[in-house]
Amino acid sequence: MTKLLSPRDEAELMVLTSLLEGSGIAFHVQNEFFGGLYPGLNIFPFNERVILVAESDFARASLLAHDFLDAVVDAPERDGHTG
Repeated sequence: MTKLLSPRDEAELMVLTSLLEGSGIAFHVQNEFFGGLYPGLNIFPFNERVILVAESDFARASLLAHDFLDAVVDAPERDGHTG
């Protein structure tokens, strides 16, 4: 399996894994449950969560993840809130 990315927070992890699952892309989250045991600062690689995908799915997964992340960054703000 190949590293796709390391989500910034729990919400980003949940959305990305939902998108991958919905697209039929198999994935594994390294340290999926361990990171929640010790919240706070990410001490790499102690509690960093990493999304891994099969090499054969990497191109599709990467496109999907980057489209989502670009949409979040480019989202207009309304009344101080994004979305």
